[in-house]
Amino acid sequence: MDLEKIGKYIATKRKALGITQVQLAERLGMSDKSVSKWERGICLPDVSVYMELCEILGITLNEFIAGEDLDQENVVKQSEKNLIQVAKDGDEKKKKMKIIIVFLLCLVLLVTGILFAALFLNGEFSTNYIEPLPRDSAEMEIAQILSDVDGAYLYDYSLDGSFTEMTFFMSLYKDGVLEQEEELGGIYFEADTAREGMIALIPDFQDFKIKLIAAGGGAKYSMEFDILEGVSEREYYGRSASGIAEKIHISPDAGIDLTAFLYGRDGLSVIPVEDIREQADHLRNDYIYMISVKFGGRIEE
Repeated sequence: MDLEKIGKYIATKRKALGITQVQLAERLGMSDKSVSKWERGICLPDVSVYMELCEILGITLNEFIAGEDLDQENVVKQSEKNLIQVAKDGDEKKKKMKIIIVFLLCLVLLVTGILFAALFLNGEFSTNYIEPLPRDSAEMEIAQILSDVDGAYLYDYSLDGSFTEMTFFMSLYKDGVLEQEEELGGIYFEADTAREGMIALIPDFQDFKIKLIAAGGGAKYSMEFDILEGVSEREYYGRSASGIAEKIHISPDAGIDLTAFLYGRDGLSVIPVEDIREQADHLRNDYIYMISVKFGGRIEE
């Protein structure tokens, strides 16, 4: 995020309302020094006050993150940019964290070098993984706000240079029977380059769509597909979802079920995503949209 741009935007909106930094700080239950730091672009407010600050200034969250007024035509486009920016900001935080981790590892190596080398050779420190973002992370909190009541499902992934593509798939189960399988597209990477990125799955029950956004390594992929097409009284269906709960090792050309979106007219069964395919015919769900991902293009050594 552009801290300086956002800070100037906060200051402009505050002055337009005719309130001082002290008055704004009092309404937020914070100090005027904090407001001053925001407006000077030194730091951002805590995520917990985003919505209250936007309400006081009379702006939307998208406008706050963009640091400018947005017309209606650009709201959807800016929402997508904001999610991608969240992914980039997360990458920068990880790079800083890696510097700290490397320094600490160097100290550990002085004492446990032989043991560490043995564990490394046995593959204990795999680079290739995908995992869900913590629910209390700043990225997740912002994504939840932007995605409205149906929430968002965000995943981090890390790859070494032996993978060159990421492909998404959708499997549709109707009354427990696999009815449709479809390739949704994906991203191609440059070979021999390690990369990190983020995947976001955002259901929109009001418009009966699911949006998929993937970013990382300078590449981006975005698409959406319809749900419950042609289903009578679909607006009355219950809905839920089940996503991966922990870090998963990525193997070449092996599919990983990321998230299952569940819909039912008279009830729902929610179980771990990894068990849904085997038990689909025993569950109460009328429709299941399973989103999976496969990482391929491994270079032969």
